[in-house]
Amino acid sequence: MRKRLQSSAVDLLARRPGRRPTTQELADDAHVSIGTVYRYFADMDALIEELRAAAIRDITTALATGVGRAMDAEPMTAMVTIVETLTTSFEKHDPVLRVSYSTSETEFGEAWAEVEGPLVPLARILPARLRPDLTPAELDDLVFITMGATANLCLRIALLRPANSDRDALIATAARMLLAALVPADAT
Repeated sequence: MRKRLQSSAVDLLARRPGRRPTTQELADDAHVSIGTVYRYFADMDALIEELRAAAIRDITTALATGVGRAMDAEPMTAMVTIVETLTTSFEKHDPVLRVSYSTSETEFGEAWAEVEGPLVPLARILPARLRPDLTPAELDDLVFITMGATANLCLRIALLRPANSDRDALIATAARMLLAALVPADAT
């Protein structure tokens, strides 16, 4: 029943992006009583938080897998792999992300910290390979900036892309932009 209610909530969120359904709307959509909803969730906020936490776990896992696939690839291929993986993960969780973070960029920043924290060691591999001239502190700063830029670019592609835009072209452009941040200043 818990999974059924979660599934109905995601369906409702997908039909009305950015709008939180009421518990009664959820009960009606799941064809259950309002009491059944309250048996599993204190309120819609609790349900949305559970969906958000599951989305963050899934995004983290997908991104770790994508970074792992990218580790031995050529730099541009590696960057496209990472951008593609994260964009696809954001698209997969679009309804939950929209309702979870529509009220506050701070909330997204906090959630993104949950994703990027465990990935920092993996995220250091490509920049360290491309920039052996950097000190550990400079590398940390570069990783911090590029991880934030990656999240922002992928979110824009996944959730805000204009209907007439070419998704693959946007991913390639984002990958080139991110890769440019990793090129030494004297190489440009």
